Order: sequence, then C-alpha cells, then structure tokens
Amino acid sequence: MKLSYYLFNENVRNFNQLILPNKVNEENNYFELQPTEVERDFEFKVFIQRNRSKEPKWITFLERDLQIPNRDEIKNTVNSFVILVKVLKDNIPYFFAITGGFGFTAINKNNLENNFGLKVALNSIDTKELKAFDVRNIDLKTRQKRVLFNKGSEIGEFDLDFEQDLINLVSGKSRDQEFGSSVRGSTSSLSLNSDITFSRLGEKCLQILGLYLSEEYKENFGFIDNVKIIKDPEIVNVLNENLFTAIRNRQGDNLSLAYPDMIEYERCSSYQIKRGYRKTDTTEVTLEDLYALLDDQNVRFDSPQDIEKIKIIGFDDANSPVTTSVSLNHFLIYQTEHDQDTYIFSLNNWYKIDTNYIARIDNEMMEVPLVENDNFLTVIQPNESEGSYNERQDPEYFLCLDKRNFHVTNTRSKIEVCDLLSKDKHFVCVKKGTRSATLSHLFAQGSVSMVLLKDSSDYRQYVVSQATQKFPEENYSIENFPYNECTLVYAISSANSSDIRTTLPFFSKVNLLHHVSLIRRLGIKVALYKIPVHGEIGDTDEGEEL
Repeated sequence: MKLSYYLFNENVRNFNQLILPNKVNEENNYFELQPTEVERDFEFKVFIQRNRSKEPKWITFLERDLQIPNRDEIKNTVNSFVILVKVLKDNIPYFFAITGGFGFTAINKNNLENNFGLKVALNSIDTKELKAFDVRNIDLKTRQKRVLFNKGSEIGEFDLDFEQDLINLVSGKSRDQEFGSSVRGSTSSLSLNSDITFSRLGEKCLQILGLYLSEEYKENFGFIDNVKIIKDPEIVNVLNENLFTAIRNRQGDNLSLAYPDMIEYERCSSYQIKRGYRKTDTTEVTLEDLYALLDDQNVRFDSPQDIEKIKIIGFDDANSPVTTSVSLNHFLIYQTEHDQDTYIFSLNNWYKIDTNYIARIDNEMMEVPLVENDNFLTVIQPNESEGSYNERQDPEYFLCLDKRNFHVTNTRSKIEVCDLLSKDKHFVCVKKGTRSATLSHLFAQGSVSMVLLKDSSDYRQYVVSQATQKFPEENYSIENFPYNECTLVYAISSANSSDIRTTLPFFSKVNLLHHVSLIRRLGIKVALYKIPVHGEIGDTDEGEEL
C-alpha cells in the first residue's frame, strides 16, 4: 500500500499541533475514529473525511449555454484520512502524520521536519535504481526541473549539475524490499509503497526514523552538504530580521518567490495570497502579488513573525483547494550575508554555504580570464541604457548586434547572437550592474548562443554573413568555423574597484561557472570584462534592455 508519511519537528508536543483545526472538523466531514480494545505499541489518532462533495467549477462554464439534467446531482466527492502517530526512540517522542486522499491538506506543514523525506529516500534507495529527481538551482532566478527515467539508473545518467542544484525530490527502487518496493522523498514528505498493516505503523515509523537519522547518504550523495541547514537560534533570528527588512523595503535584488513542491503545485490553476480576511487572487505567485497584498490591502507587517502569517493556497480548475494553506516562508528565496558568511533562505530553511565549497568556487572563478585590454569597452554612464551604450562602441572594431535576433528554425525562439562582435572574434554580452537575477539571463544568453553556433548550420551561416559584411578580411567559414579563435566575453558594469570575479554574488559565480564549462566544451574561450562606471549605478535597472 502506498502511503504518505510526514515527520514533525521538535517544537511539537501533542497531536493537536499536527493538524489544522479549521480543516479537521465536522463542517468539512472529518470524524475521529475510535480504536478497538486491542492495545497498540504506539499512540495514535485517526480522522477520516467521508463523502465531502463540492460542485465542479466547470459546470458554470457549460450551463450558460447548455441544459444540464439533474444539475444539482453533479458533485466532486472526496474521501480522505489522516493518521497521527507518536513513537519513542531513546525516550524522545517523535510525531508522524500518515495520509491518504486529500488528507495532506489537513496537516500543519509549518511544524514539519525539513528534508525528512529527502534524507530517508537517499538512505534507502538502491543507487543503481534511481528513477527521478526534482531540482532547483541555488540562485534568485529559480529554475525548477524534473528528470525521469523509465528504468532505474545511476546518478551520473541524470546529467544534473549538483554544484548549482538543490534536490527537492528523489524517487527510486528501495534496496530493502521489506522496507518497501518504491520510495519517493521530498523535502517535507515520504511516499512509500510497502506491505503494511495498521498495527505495524509504529514499527514502520521507527524504521523510517532510523533512516532519517542515518548519515549513510553521505557515501553517494555527500554533495547535498555543500549547503547545510542552520538551526542556531541566534543566527536564525538575525537572518530572519534581514529577510523581514528586505520584504518591508520591497526589495527585488536578493529576493524572489518559487513554488515549494513541483508535484503538488503543478495541479494549481490559481492561487490566493492572504492574511486573515485580506487577500489577493492571482494565476502566478510573484513578488509583485505579495507587495500588492501588503500595499493595497494595508496588511500589518511589523516583524519577522508576520511573514509566516501570510498564507498561500493553490486551487484547481474547479476552484477547490489542492494544497494546504502554506506560509509565505515556504515560497521565499533570499540571499544574505552575516559575519562574512553567505546564507540562502529556501524551502523554509536557512542554509549556510560550506566554506570549503565557497573557497573552491572562488578559486575556480579566478581561473576565468579577464580581457587584458583595459580599454576594451568605454565607460558607461549611470543612467545609460544598454542599448545606447552598445551603439556608441568603436564602430571600426565592433559590430553592434544588439536587438538583431535570429529566428531559430521550427521554433518560436528568437536568439540574440551577442550585443557586440569584435574584429578579433569576441562575442560580447553586456549587462548593467551585478544583480543576480539579471546576470542569470546574461550567462544563459551567452551559452545558448555558442551552443547554437556549434550545432546549427543556419545559425552559423547567419553569424558568418553578419561578420563578413563588417569584417570581410577576417577568417570566417560556415564549414570550418574558427571556434578556437573565438571568445565569449561577459561584460558586466560595476562601480566597485575590485576584480569583477570577486564582486559577483556567490550564486551568480556558481551559475557563471556552469555556463563557462558548457562553452569551453565547445572549444570556445570565455573571458570576463568589468565595464567601468562613471559614478554609481542606481539600485534599479531603469533603461536596461533585456
């Protein structure tokens, strides 16, 4: 039987803290089941939701133009259960919830143990029988993706970059068939298909707990410790204050939102962000929606504790909730510094970036060469747009390709080769400032263009035609393109006098190195150039051409 298991954190002291009272009540057709007289070796409570019905949202779409016989009899019906379990290990109480149907919407996710399902799965799955990974990159411009195989595979076959990706979910075949046949673990839950009876749930929870506490995962998945969860209350309090201040000041630089669970939230067609009776409805959850709630609805926001009081619910096409009422904490992505250490807030956790990991990334950054010519590009003015800056570069040395997009065959994609192409075959991509989110776009722009240059003869022909018109004496050939003579240059403006390789945000460095590696595999060189700034660039990217 496949069941979903949840482990609660040390803040929980009793069963009442495990469930949401506004969900588990008679009004929602929830009833507590009474146990038989047979004694169990664990404490438990069981609630079932019986025949809860609701009119489907699509019926209003049809009834405007069609006659629907027995309309009132058309209902969506839900049956669910929630089992609450308490077990003891070394005289320490641990609380679990086990759910079926939509029972997961009734548990208090704010009290869940973070990374529970993930650690159990990594400690129990056969390393040669991995089936799927969900990952998100550790950057403010968050990319989430899922990679699945129809047959069990080893981790190297997934072609994931664990230097810049956090694992959200892993699934595969259990190496111990007595534990279960298939395992899927996310940051908050464990889905386990096993031969189980109710009387053995206490034993199963203890078995799961042992796997959660084990560090066996480090042998094959030690890279997940590159970022470590921080639980020191003094540090967490300081970091929470930083996060609160960023939201209160309506920041956008080091702050963003991302869905906490791809599987759960992919079923949503709309969302509601609310605090108390104040709410805003949206089809996507964005910072703009959050700030609109705070500004337009005059929502109280006076301390870090107010963050978790803002809730987000996902709804399906029938306007029925398909997620629990989840605190804003679970959606926030934020990067900050404290005592010379780098931290990121993601999936309701504070992570400290391992110092050895930081040192290695910094060393690899210093191996990315700089353009040797200090006057390679001119000084940029504080409020100058990228477009006007690109257009006024030396026309004898540069061909301006800014906004000249190539339409990729058989797709809707339009690709900009680069902003500036030099006589010496520098493909220059320009970006104002060092904001992490906009740098992600810059780095991807460069690598995508270079991959197309290598793989697409149509793209290569376009580049050659543009280049030979401007520089007819240079060596360009569609069939024998001089890749080894080419350099992709990321040109980034900064008023900071330090080396650009040291001033980029940490996660931008990780992202950059990923794209550098991709481009170098093509036989194309990569370099950085810091555009000098006349004065300082403001906090916004006003006038920026994306």
